[in-house]
Amino acid sequence: MENKKLEYIDSLRGIAILLVILVHIPFTKGVWPAMSYFPDCVALFIGNGHLGVNLFFIVSAFTLMLSHQKRQYEDHATRNFFIRRFFRIAPMYYLAIIYFTFSSYAGFDIANINWDNIPKKELFTNIFFINGFFPEYIHRYVPGGWSITVEFTFYMLFPFLFSKIKNINSAFRFVLITLLFSSAMHFILKGTYADQGNFLEYYFIAQLPVFSLGMLAFFIIMGKLNIDDIKRPSICLLAATIFIYCYIPVPYDFVYSIVFFLLLVILSQKAYRIFSNRILAAIGKVSFSLYLMHFVMQTFFNRFDWLSWIKIDNTLTACLYYILAYICLFIASYAASILTHKFIEIPGQNLGRKLIKKLDQQK
Repeated sequence: MENKKLEYIDSLRGIAILLVILVHIPFTKGVWPAMSYFPDCVALFIGNGHLGVNLFFIVSAFTLMLSHQKRQYEDHATRNFFIRRFFRIAPMYYLAIIYFTFSSYAGFDIANINWDNIPKKELFTNIFFINGFFPEYIHRYVPGGWSITVEFTFYMLFPFLFSKIKNINSAFRFVLITLLFSSAMHFILKGTYADQGNFLEYYFIAQLPVFSLGMLAFFIIMGKLNIDDIKRPSICLLAATIFIYCYIPVPYDFVYSIVFFLLLVILSQKAYRIFSNRILAAIGKVSFSLYLMHFVMQTFFNRFDWLSWIKIDNTLTACLYYILAYICLFIASYAASILTHKFIEIPGQNLGRKLIKKLDQQK
């Protein structure tokens, strides 16, 4: 039963990374012209692939609730939580920082690197996972790094949130409050310094309602949904929220995230094979490495006209070009991710465990 639980969670991560790769394929050399041949609905579906990150956030919040519930009474639970989270993310991310330092700012000429060419502020904010607080840096240095800083910011707040959100009623209110707060902040910051480079769509406050759905899913899945658990003030808050969104648009990402939230809840009850299977689970297990490595492999692919033998002149050839680009990039990235997962991620996590054990022995 435990293996089945892990399979549907890993499968959701697999779906998430497949969607993310989907939206980045057009930035592979030669693919962008093919997009003009696609019907609008296909182009829209591809463009929505970035919302796979939202699925990552929901699953992350859910699994953090699951694991922290088991570990909340251990000695130094909060300290150990931060250590585990840092060593879960930092080793692979720092490797990505090193790679993009040399590829983007040194042209791989390590011997003759000019350190003056390296943007110090971008590098500094990425190393300390704070690039997501600055509109001009959130998308700079490591591709996709915005999601890492948002995830890390959630880690910093999680122990506090865990201590306050204790049941389905408080989790339900948290969803509504964060949704309203994110919309209010979007209205306040619109047209200001912060309103640049889609910052208002990507920064932490805009993504917090997505994380809240993962926390709500935890209480629904673990405790079974009982309408009597939702108290009257929460129902009133829901009514007020619905009324407000009769006059302002619901954030597009949040609507999509509700679909992912429902998928998580459904799969927890019955793991339908189309959404939960060994193939997706295998992809999901290395999804963090795959998230970073597909950007790395894309830089290699973009050095060559490797699909130039396909002449794009109609929808069929455009689809063939896109599909082949997807398959090739995925296979190369997945193979590399298996290695980085084994030799970077797992040793990094083991190092975190050793540090916790050493600190515990110093009592």
